[in-house]
Amino acid sequence: MTDLVKTVQNTIKEHALIAPGDLVILGFSGGPDSLCLFHALLELKGSMGFELAAAHINHGIRGEAADEDMRWAMEYSAAHGVPCMASAADVPNYAKRRHLTEEEAGRMVRRDVFAYLAYGLATGKEMGKHPAGELLAKAPLPRFDAGRGSVRVALAHNLDDQAETVLMRIIRGTGTRGLSGIKYKSPMVDALMRVAAGLDDDELRKNAKSLDISIIRPLLDVPRTAIEKYCTENQLQPRIDHTNAETDYTRNRIRLELIPQIEKDYNPNFKETLVRLAANAAEDDGALSAEAASRALGAEKVLAPRIPKPEDKIFPASMEPKPLLSEIRLDAASLKALQPAVFKRVIVLEFEKLGLTEGISSVHLNALHGAVLKNVGGKTIEFPGGHSASLRGGVLTLR
Repeated sequence: MTDLVKTVQNTIKEHALIAPGDLVILGFSGGPDSLCLFHALLELKGSMGFELAAAHINHGIRGEAADEDMRWAMEYSAAHGVPCMASAADVPNYAKRRHLTEEEAGRMVRRDVFAYLAYGLATGKEMGKHPAGELLAKAPLPRFDAGRGSVRVALAHNLDDQAETVLMRIIRGTGTRGLSGIKYKSPMVDALMRVAAGLDDDELRKNAKSLDISIIRPLLDVPRTAIEKYCTENQLQPRIDHTNAETDYTRNRIRLELIPQIEKDYNPNFKETLVRLAANAAEDDGALSAEAASRALGAEKVLAPRIPKPEDKIFPASMEPKPLLSEIRLDAASLKALQPAVFKRVIVLEFEKLGLTEGISSVHLNALHGAVLKNVGGKTIEFPGGHSASLRGGVLTLR
């Protein structure tokens, strides 16, 4: 066992990423990171007692090169006895509809497709066509034991990705949650809810939070240089996405220009410094988040269910989430007594129950916190996606 595989094994054990009997779906682009993780998991699956499948997503951006990558991923996986699920999506069109960059849209589509695959494999259900595009056109879901229950989606984020993410968030402005960076393990409830909306699956809407489906990142303690060395020493020939060398994207500029300059002029161990910052912030954020979850339950007065409308039966390809709740009413006095950091996390947690999972800024949260502290009756504050918060009669209503 190589040092890299040992590191991956230790990361899996330390953070309880995989348990015996789990089904692991690897996001397999064929690039150096995912190819390295493919072989590490392939080596570990026997001794650790999990099953392995792969999933490849064609984003519809790089034309014939992307089509060839898809063919390669399927053939390579089959040659190593690993089932591979191939999907094709029109990310550029998705980005236009949602007013996102292609980078942001690609990330959301990947998350939704992985959630779709994981749900089908976790429950053993026959899955209908995925609404985001022509998905699974090349291969059906592999047949594992029906109703596996526990499914992990393994992504190949590495130590360098962690450092780049933290620095990018610092540049854009972030709080403790953003500083904590990429998680070793994270739930997929938001993506599962979008899949439920797209498939008109009431069962998934009700059970999304209880399903044992999560994203894991076993390579997060491994630097990119070690991955490249592993590929070279094991004569692996990864697919190369040349867009990773272009500086049109913010992350690429941070990776190719900013970090090397800081390492040269200020701190040669800058990436390791950022990773330590993320670990420290993650500890603080975990404590605050746990406190917020408890306080949120104590403040809730009414959780109003959403009344379905006839148009809800028509689900567009954009897969807009259709939350189970239409509004949440909270006791303003309970909220007023909270520390600002806990108050803001409570609001974020409650809006997530309404389907608002991104786009809430410190401007929104500070304005709402000020209104609650001053008890400004009749005050309504607009949030992203048509959501709002209204304060009347000692009750804060989120819609």
